[in-house]
Amino acid sequence: MIVTNKQKQALKAIHRILVLARFMAYQNEPTAKIAKVLDYAEILPTLISADEDRTGEFRTHLQGLASEFPAGIGILQEFDQ
Repeated sequence: MIVTNKQKQALKAIHRILVLARFMAYQNEPTAKIAKVLDYAEILPTLISADEDRTGEFRTHLQGLASEFPAGIGILQEFDQ
């Protein structure tokens, strides 16, 4: 689960990652780069639905995305607000 005060930010982060992947596809980015973005998104719903608090792990995945993709920095910053 994600702590209550971060649930909306978590859902918005997933949304923004999917939008980023779609944008990359429209820009004809290599499929391997798009797949890497989606790799970060893939685990996030399971962290939200977990029985125990996984907020820290969720944020760690967003940090990984931000470290590889500049557009991910804004996603992480929005989650941290």
